[in-house]
Amino acid sequence: MASVPQTYTISDFIEWQQKKQLVLAPDFQRGSVWTVAAKVFLIDTILNDLPMPQVYFRTKLNAETQTTVREVVDGQQRLRAILEFASDRLKLSSKSPNFRGKTYKTLSLEDKERFLSYRIPVVQLVNANDAEVLEVFARLNSYSVKVTPAELRHAEFSEPVKWAVYDASRAWAELWSDLKVVSTRDTVRLKHTSLIAEMFMTLDQGIGDGGEPQITKFYKGKRSEEDEYFAVARANLDLTIKEILDRTKEDFSETTFYDAPNFLILFAAVAFLEGRAPASKASEDVDEFRGRGVDWVGAVEGLSNIAQAFDGEAEENGPFAAFVAATKSTTHRVSSRKPRFSTLVRLMAKDAAVS
Repeated sequence: MASVPQTYTISDFIEWQQKKQLVLAPDFQRGSVWTVAAKVFLIDTILNDLPMPQVYFRTKLNAETQTTVREVVDGQQRLRAILEFASDRLKLSSKSPNFRGKTYKTLSLEDKERFLSYRIPVVQLVNANDAEVLEVFARLNSYSVKVTPAELRHAEFSEPVKWAVYDASRAWAELWSDLKVVSTRDTVRLKHTSLIAEMFMTLDQGIGDGGEPQITKFYKGKRSEEDEYFAVARANLDLTIKEILDRTKEDFSETTFYDAPNFLILFAAVAFLEGRAPASKASEDVDEFRGRGVDWVGAVEGLSNIAQAFDGEAEENGPFAAFVAATKSTTHRVSSRKPRFSTLVRLMAKDAAVS
């Protein structure tokens, strides 16, 4: 068995399909399972000339008949989406912002040429038998880095909840690329989507327990929600993040408040005070402040005092010792979040002194 890496254009795949030289669903493959949103996202990737993963073929060469048949071993869903779009049976949606509403026929000539000439990386397993194909994939998997929970969710879910989180993560790229709220290394592994997902959770449920199992539970619980629900949540998320960046980025981007655990708590406190997040069991100590609004003059002073407590040794019984200690503990547990959240709400609330 020869393993031959090459690249082929989309026009090659279309030609093979027309000549019945491409088998999309051999016996060991499942049928089409991708949602429309997933298909559109792939086409958008191609039209923007971004890379996609390799496709694996079992290439059957017949020396007697001088024919070639290519069975798709891995990449069937991607190729189905590509061929569906090429045959004008897929209309692009908001998952492709620059090409929304377009079909292949309504693309400009330049965009059609870009689509057809896009090169897909391919590994051909020439005349491999089933056992050899399984051996190849066993070896590939043995070298793989264990996927993160965020990567698993992105693969498993196709409902609006997944796209709402992903789209918000892309829209707020400043948080990852410039401000490093989540590190570049972790962003590559989609861990920034976990932070955005927890923001959606906070807007839906109020502050509470977090962490990957809770995020996955949230995804499952929101599977039936439609785009309209997430449009409202997204608007509140955008307002809250913008308010935080406008008021704190200049002075606090190098402090604990621009590390993911405390950025989330700052987000939760602002959303709560602005009436965008509901009360929860964990907010019971400060429920009186919900919807009161943020006093940003007092907030900046309070955030500065907390940041200074992190710069040196926090006094054991100092006013922010509990905040510092909770930050150093397991930050996704409500036992850690509640004291940090309550501290920020009291420091940042309008007319806090009269309560």
